[in-house]
Amino acid sequence: MKTQLSKFCEEFEAVVRPVLEPLKSTAEVLDDMSDELPVRGVLPGVREVRHRLRTLADKVAEQQAYVLIFGPLKSGKSTLMNGIAATYVSEVTALPAYPCMVYVNHGETREFTVTRYNGERERFTDVGAMHTLMEFAHTELAKRLREVEGEGGEFEPNEHMPNAIRRVDVRLPAPDLKESSAVLVDTPGLYSRMRFGYDRMTRDFRDSAACAVFVVKTDNLFLEQVFDEFEQLLQIFSRIFLVVNLDTTKRDLQPDGQLGPSLENTDPARIVSAFETLSMSAPIKQATEDGRLRIYPVDLLNAASRRLEGLDADLEGAASFEPFLDDLTEYLNSTDYLVAFLGDSLRQAESVLSDVARLTNRDVVRELGTQVAHLEAEKERCDREAEALETLATVSWKPAFERLGDDLTSITKGRIEKLRAEASEELDDAVDRWSEGDASFQSLLDDYVEPVIRRCRDDLATTAQGVFQTVAGNDTAGATLEPQADAALSTLGLDLGAIGRGVSEKLELGRGLGSTKLGVDASMIPVRKGLLDWLLFRSQASMRKRVFGNDGDLTRAIPRHVKARKLGEHGFEALHASLDSGMAAYFDSALDRLTGGVLDEYVTAVKGGVLETVAKRRTANHREADVLGRQVRELAAAHDALSALTARTATTRQELDDLIQRYGDTDPEELTTLVEGEEADAEAGDDVAVATNDDES
Repeated sequence: MKTQLSKFCEEFEAVVRPVLEPLKSTAEVLDDMSDELPVRGVLPGVREVRHRLRTLADKVAEQQAYVLIFGPLKSGKSTLMNGIAATYVSEVTALPAYPCMVYVNHGETREFTVTRYNGERERFTDVGAMHTLMEFAHTELAKRLREVEGEGGEFEPNEHMPNAIRRVDVRLPAPDLKESSAVLVDTPGLYSRMRFGYDRMTRDFRDSAACAVFVVKTDNLFLEQVFDEFEQLLQIFSRIFLVVNLDTTKRDLQPDGQLGPSLENTDPARIVSAFETLSMSAPIKQATEDGRLRIYPVDLLNAASRRLEGLDADLEGAASFEPFLDDLTEYLNSTDYLVAFLGDSLRQAESVLSDVARLTNRDVVRELGTQVAHLEAEKERCDREAEALETLATVSWKPAFERLGDDLTSITKGRIEKLRAEASEELDDAVDRWSEGDASFQSLLDDYVEPVIRRCRDDLATTAQGVFQTVAGNDTAGATLEPQADAALSTLGLDLGAIGRGVSEKLELGRGLGSTKLGVDASMIPVRKGLLDWLLFRSQASMRKRVFGNDGDLTRAIPRHVKARKLGEHGFEALHASLDSGMAAYFDSALDRLTGGVLDEYVTAVKGGVLETVAKRRTANHREADVLGRQVRELAAAHDALSALTARTATTRQELDDLIQRYGDTDPEELTTLVEGEEADAEAGDDVAVATNDDES
């Protein structure tokens, strides 16, 4: 049958649970993002609100009453849980001081579920495997905690260790818990080094727990530091049960030297009275007077033992467990609790949705759309550059420089004609000067002819250099490019002219124009014979050797009169003709070298400079494109996920406001009444039952 409370729980779950899916999607998207993207900093908050909302939805769906059990380490919390559940739970709650929450509730079979801060879950059915995991996790957590503290930071598991264990859910056969729908929550021991566990726990349950039970041994009851956190609990919970864990087996020394029962055995009320009189702070005393705090001296060990054996919890002469258990049960079944359950659920839902709204309204989230648009524009630019780089990599460069070759030929030819005329006169003068002295034929070539050719070469090189620096030094380095290649250069902002100028400055044109030694062969110069030469039948070869020297060694000095007598007009004409022919061959060769080899060297160097730049830019472009593409995908996915979360949260907020309007002022007595229509169904069921009984009788 459906009561007003169960109807509220169904509607509440239907309102809040749909937010979990976009929260999960957002967490997964953010978790997959690169660390350098600022929006990833929202991930810890998303994980946090998702955990809180899932805990709240589960609690309301199952109408669970969370009973939080606090206390210092080794205060008897696990023993108390054994007593309340009437089931042995110590084997799963006595974990190695790991700062996580342990939820114990009824289940048909034993099962353990580990939930981590990043939302991942693992299920176990074996206690040994569970303990092994917790011991390993505790070691890893302590190591990471020391690292963060060593760096001067404050440890935050959502940020520094997302795979840390946040909670452990334990399900095991516990009929008493099933009947009350209670979930016992074992909290991290207070005063442990890992304080973040306690701090997070108090935040998690500020608006969700039914009540708190604080367990303290009598030995610690009068220690002020034990209650340092207690006043904070008074601010959080509307009902707190303070259980003073007695040791009724303790013996005290008597005046006669004998050992007798301690005060914990004979009169535990006096211990509580002394605490109230001597150690209780004003806030705790006020909470006691208001009925929000109740104190129970209990021998937990004996009470739990008897509960597990199926016996009454109380022993004769021992502090009673039943008053505590009865009061706890009565509160959990009271309308006060139901009202608190309903109100706390609505308040916590409001709180979680407000936190979600704050997360989705952070600057880095609001700017996501702008960031995505900017990155998409950058990615498009990068793609255009990639296309331009591919275009330049496939340009046919040699045809692009044909015009430069024509210009170089035209200008150089004109200069060569002038240089040839000047050189011809200089060579004629050089031969005349040589003929008037005793210099050898080799000296003619080396000392008279070669300087003239060298000067022509240098002049020609200067001319060619000027052509390269002017014609080849324009924006396209002298190339005539297709429009697509021009557009590629513009897209890349690549200065082809600068590459051309750099190459032309490095061209060694003088060396490229070939040797300045003219190929004048002495065998081509006729030598006149005298009478004796004819009588002795001397050959032209023999005659040239006598005048010029042996072949390959033309360094023999030739007296002036010998030159005049042996060469004569005909010989000198042949010498002039040979020099003119060699000079013409040199200039033709130089022109071929300029428009062939040197131009090819220039084109090859320019092409190499472009391709080298293209290769470097391509590597950088690919790297940038990969980064931009990944960032665009990641930020777009984050933008979509957070937009969906924002929209879902806004809708849920409206639906929650409607729930608050309808249930916010519900009369406590109405929470347990049947909803309209259920009463008729119930009466019809009774009539059927009566009729069935009559038939049977």
